[in-house]
This record gives sequence, C-alpha cells and structure tokens, in this order.
Amino acid sequence: MANNFKMNNLKEIREKKNLTQVRVSIDVEVSQELISQYERGTSLPTIPNLIKLSNFFNCSTDYLLGLTNNPNKIDILDKKGLENQDIIEKYNSLSSENKKNMVSYLEYLCNKNK
Repeated sequence: MANNFKMNNLKEIREKKNLTQVRVSIDVEVSQELISQYERGTSLPTIPNLIKLSNFFNCSTDYLLGLTNNPNKIDILDKKGLENQDIIEKYNSLSSENKKNMVSYLEYLCNKNK
C-alpha cells in the first residue's frame, strides 16, 4: 500500500537522538521493517503505534506526521488550558449580541491598560 506520505520527522528525530530503527522498534514493540516503512511512506502507523512513537520520542503526533515543525507536545489539561477552555465555552454559550458586547468590553479593558 504505497501512500506517498513519508514520516520525515520520524526519521529526523530518530537520527537526532542517534537511535537505530532496530532500537526504536524494540522500545515501541513493532518490527524494524515497520519503522522503515513509516519512514519511507509505504505504511502509516496505526493510532496506537503513533501514540507509542509520540510517547517514546516525547513529541506530538502532529510532528511525527509532518503536520507541524514544532515537536513539543501540547498539554491541554494544564491549569491555564483548563481556564482558557472554560472561558471559551462560556463565550460560545453567549448570544450573538452578547458576544459583540463581550468583545467590545474586552477591547475597552485592553485599551484602558495601555
């Protein structure tokens, strides 16, 4: 199954850490051939294998898939993330008119502090 979707970042992060495909395959519990297929783009990892690779390299799945150049994981469950999520949910529950009022008030507060 050729899919022309190479996981270049997988190869890059593996090589940066001076790891062989064999070492990664042992730690992630997949075959070396499968790691090679991921890097060549002849196979895509299953979701469980993608998560294993992400945890092994301590990077985001998006980075491994080449969807971002930022290897850092995003922890949406940190305290600030939960606070922001709560604010966003409250904002989304407002009527259109109240959303406009909220934005106007927020702009007022931001300009007041300049």
